[in-house]
Amino acid sequence: MKNSSVDSSDKNETLSIKSKFPLLFSFILTILYGIIYLPDFFNLEQVLFQNSLSPFWSIFLVFSYRFVLSALIWLVFLPLVLFFRKKVTFRDFFHTLRLKPSQISWRNILVGLVTGLTFFGLVVFTAFLIGTFTPNFSLLNSPEYEGGVAWFIFVFALIPGIWEEVSFRGFILSSLRTKYSVRKAIVFNGLLFAVFHLYNYLLLGQDLVTVLLQSVAAIFVGMSLSYLVIKFNSILPAILIHYSIDVTLFIIDFNIDQGNETLTTIFYIIVLFILPSLLIILGSLVAKKMNVIEDIKTEVKIEQES
Repeated sequence: MKNSSVDSSDKNETLSIKSKFPLLFSFILTILYGIIYLPDFFNLEQVLFQNSLSPFWSIFLVFSYRFVLSALIWLVFLPLVLFFRKKVTFRDFFHTLRLKPSQISWRNILVGLVTGLTFFGLVVFTAFLIGTFTPNFSLLNSPEYEGGVAWFIFVFALIPGIWEEVSFRGFILSSLRTKYSVRKAIVFNGLLFAVFHLYNYLLLGQDLVTVLLQSVAAIFVGMSLSYLVIKFNSILPAILIHYSIDVTLFIIDFNIDQGNETLTTIFYIIVLFILPSLLIILGSLVAKKMNVIEDIKTEVKIEQES
């Protein structure tokens, strides 16, 4: 029996993609999404170009196949499967993703941008306060760091910013809401988001301890973003915030003085576990207040017209 707390709007949005086992279905989609890392696992650049590409074209190649594969999975493969099996139209699919035109509003854009910029400012302030920050933004185009193309993070971060939100806070969250309450859907979404980050170790070969910390942080960030998306009924602010978080952490990472391990650990605990979730939840509360203000204005306007 389905949970009675599932709201009717979410039922309507995901009626055509209901699954008897949405958690299992979402887990399968999470595993499927790991396809975007297979070219890295099989060292595509070595196979095709014998590692002869310049740093820029090398990173551009990685960006291109990850972006294209993500788009194919979420905007081509999945919609086609749903269309042929359940006659779901592309319009219904975008409705499920919470990306219909009416959900792209100035309020959603503003909250996403303000929250993202605030996160960057607070991270820099925290680093200064703790004493671990040595600003050197010239490294963004310095040959000494990432082959002089570190600035490409502003482009590369579009992949997680857009596609991880389309997948986890768009389709997967809507799928979970067909059966589970808001609270359970948010928790499951955070856990699945953490599972996805394990690919950084399994396919990309990153340090296991680092990946485990990323995964734990992903639980809190994933749950917070899920809460935000449900409150706004749009993934747009989540896309902007996710993009800002990734860019900020990348830029800050090579400006951090690693000399004091204790202070560095405290800093990363704050910026990975506390600040993102706190700001996202505050953004959600602001949205709720904005909705109340809009409702009051509407009521006043109706009274004046009558």
